[in-house]
Amino acid sequence: MNFRPEKKGRSLILNITSLIDVMFLLLIFFMVTSTFRNQPAINLVLPRSSTASATVDTPTIVFLTEAGDVFLNDAPIAPEELASALERLHVSTGDDRIVLRADQEATHGRVVEMIDTIKQSGFTRVSLSARQSAAQ
Repeated sequence: MNFRPEKKGRSLILNITSLIDVMFLLLIFFMVTSTFRNQPAINLVLPRSSTASATVDTPTIVFLTEAGDVFLNDAPIAPEELASALERLHVSTGDDRIVLRADQEATHGRVVEMIDTIKQSGFTRVSLSARQSAAQ
């Protein structure tokens, strides 16, 4: 049973199934070998703590770098504008929890200033972020 009409001369039949297979294999190869990493925007080295525990719910986060740069939820902010931004955030969310992630090389005085600023803006529960100690 030949349903194809007979043609005179040579007809060219391209079988592209193998080409499609090769393209899918290349696509899978590049997808598997590519690395997708979430690069942090803020470079911090958190201090180690043997009593540190992971938090499930992450409230507002304030970052303090070694150089003294301040970030509010991954956005850079001038230190003198931090208090007013935190007050607006506290009023809009109504949440009284905040996390301070300070670099281990940040000065103690600067960390205390940040805690004072945070508490004066209305947040009552301030948590300090730390890495878990390797000897656990």
